[in-house]
Amino acid sequence: MRTMLACLVYLLVALSALAQSVTSLSGTVTDPTGAVVPNATVTVENVDTGLKRSTSSDAAGGYSFPQLAPGTYRVTASAPGFRTITVPDVRMLVNNPATVNIRMEVGQITETIAVTAEAVQVNTTDASIGNAIGTKPIVQLPLNARNIITLLATQPGVVFTTEGDTDSRNGAVNGGKSDQANVTLDGVDVNDQMDRYAFTSVLRVTPDSVQEFRVTTLNATADQGRSSGAQVVLVTKSGTNELHGSLYHYHRNTVTTANGFFNNLSGVERPKLIRNIFGASAGGPLRKNRLFLFGNFEGRRDARDGTAVRYVPSMLMRQGILQYQRRDGSIGTVTPEELAAKLDPRGVNQAVLKLLQTYPAPNDFTVGDNLNIVGFRFKAPTPLRWNTYIARLDYILDSASKHTLFVRGSLQNDNEKGMPQFPGQPPNSVTLRNNKGFATGLTSLLRPDLISNFRWGLTRVGWEATGIAKFSPVTLRGLDSPVGLTRGFAAAIPTYTLAEDMNWIRGKHNVQFGAVIRWTRNRRNTDQNSWSSASANASWLVDSGAGLSRPWPDMASTQITYFRYAVADVLGLITQGNAQYNYRVDGTVLKEGEPVLRNFANEEYEFYIQDNWRATRGLTITAGLRYSLMPPYYEQNGQQVSPNIPIGDWFNLRGALAGQGKSQMEAGRISFVPRDQGGRPLYAFHKKNFAPRLALAYSPQGSDGLSRFFFGGPGRSAIRLGWGMFYDLFGSGLMRAYDATAFGLSTRLVNPSAVLDVHT
Repeated sequence: MRTMLACLVYLLVALSALAQSVTSLSGTVTDPTGAVVPNATVTVENVDTGLKRSTSSDAAGGYSFPQLAPGTYRVTASAPGFRTITVPDVRMLVNNPATVNIRMEVGQITETIAVTAEAVQVNTTDASIGNAIGTKPIVQLPLNARNIITLLATQPGVVFTTEGDTDSRNGAVNGGKSDQANVTLDGVDVNDQMDRYAFTSVLRVTPDSVQEFRVTTLNATADQGRSSGAQVVLVTKSGTNELHGSLYHYHRNTVTTANGFFNNLSGVERPKLIRNIFGASAGGPLRKNRLFLFGNFEGRRDARDGTAVRYVPSMLMRQGILQYQRRDGSIGTVTPEELAAKLDPRGVNQAVLKLLQTYPAPNDFTVGDNLNIVGFRFKAPTPLRWNTYIARLDYILDSASKHTLFVRGSLQNDNEKGMPQFPGQPPNSVTLRNNKGFATGLTSLLRPDLISNFRWGLTRVGWEATGIAKFSPVTLRGLDSPVGLTRGFAAAIPTYTLAEDMNWIRGKHNVQFGAVIRWTRNRRNTDQNSWSSASANASWLVDSGAGLSRPWPDMASTQITYFRYAVADVLGLITQGNAQYNYRVDGTVLKEGEPVLRNFANEEYEFYIQDNWRATRGLTITAGLRYSLMPPYYEQNGQQVSPNIPIGDWFNLRGALAGQGKSQMEAGRISFVPRDQGGRPLYAFHKKNFAPRLALAYSPQGSDGLSRFFFGGPGRSAIRLGWGMFYDLFGSGLMRAYDATAFGLSTRLVNPSAVLDVHT
């Protein structure tokens, strides 16, 4: 069914569309008196590649060039009875409609006049809000670690807490949720399909490889607005007719870094930070005016230290001696003999004491209770090695410049070592990435009034975090484990994008239509949920372990919780057990520690149509409709079940039985049905996601008097109004939650709390 639907989409729209990495140029041709000049020939030429396109002004003197690649253009206008006008160096920014109004002068067409003008970067076309940032600020502005994410996040309306922060507020845009951002690179999806972090391209974009980008923060049109968050469009540099390149090396040293307050307090030396970022880029013609190549390599090496603070036992606690603060502020001492006499005749657990003595001596007394459970702060090497490779080939297929093809490839190899649990131990985890992707696009001038913009691409995330704990641990609450308890996780996430925009210019109307198809697979392998565990957890006892502190009634209330933890730890009271069982859909029980394998699949089909109608020289009306068809995520290998009755219905039935005084047994038992045997999907398949959009843009046309004083002249000011309906994407988050707590496929049995006491 899904294959047939994909084929139908292919046939209906000749391949389909998303927010593209293109822009548009429009304007009006007038004579010296301000009267419009119809049928004037207007030509745009890319000064870097020589690509040309021509059109004629309509009866109202207007002209339009949709689907232009970002870059610098030369605009030429000619008409019988007028001199030829040339406007050089017109800068076009990605997804940022520009306006160039041309005033002709009477004369012979063979006479040419070069005028100084620039494209007015005032959006007089729609109501979208956002800024385009070009090559110069990207390369020249000082960016921490040359990360252009800091430029993306500084747009008006964006909530930015700190770089790398996973807080859900970080990256929220104008009230939209942060996980609803949509990021494309050269028109192809590069979103983080795992966690949906805002402004995240899973293919790294280096400053020297980015031509420019635009962030639409509000009122995205039907051809752009996949979701309610920011729409981020990035474009890779192309080669040009001129050979150009760069060679760079950036160095940051520990000399310019200050130590932290708590490190100084604990006597920990300043962590090392030596960062080297180096690389080279080059672009030029393989065949002048036709074939161009650009490439960029960038490496990053961080010789750095990380800092961590672990909770460790005090020197007295390692001997079984505990302390507590009395209400009067004095310090009381509890010996092993007192613990045996007042709580447990077996006394302190010698195996626990032996374990406590393996911890390093504490050096930080700002954490824990500062008596029994204290801190150990240290630094350790956390080196980082990144390599990024980017290349792009552009080819003008014909001498008339009607068909332009590009191919872009990206590859990155990353290795990051995390902190060890304690000094001298191996890193708790090592993160490896080998993300890669390619994109290809074809822009075709099928007729003077019909333009096609096709995109096809694959973005593959290869990600692994190694773990070092291959056993079922017993932990002591309040203390960090003496060894790391990290588990392994690996994922391969390919995302395929198939897209096209069609632009049909009909008089004053620019009609756009198309669709986008995305296929995502999330292949996961993890043992994070494969091990059982146990804990000396005082809070699991009757009355949250009140019996452990009751023999010392003079204890200050602020000390009670940590004191109970310490008592349960030294007595070795293993109060909580967590038994973990994982199953296959056929009922087979996986062995302890055996990884859980999943392959989640997702498809998205989106269609849109919109009309950009230039009702008058100053008024443009844009109306569009976007339709999204997004089937629920599903486990491709059939490892997915659902209860035989919706859980909500089951609880409602139990409530009704209780109201009638009947037994709850009449509600029946819940059983689980495999997806391939009639089970329900992970969530409902919504098929009515129609998202209309409307925008009005009015640009005052007065060229003198008060109108010029207030509005600057034709095309220099805009009054805009926009409205739209958007739908959030939520399948990825539900998939992750389902994967961690899959009813019927994963069971965690825990002994009930508030049943055991110190004696049992």
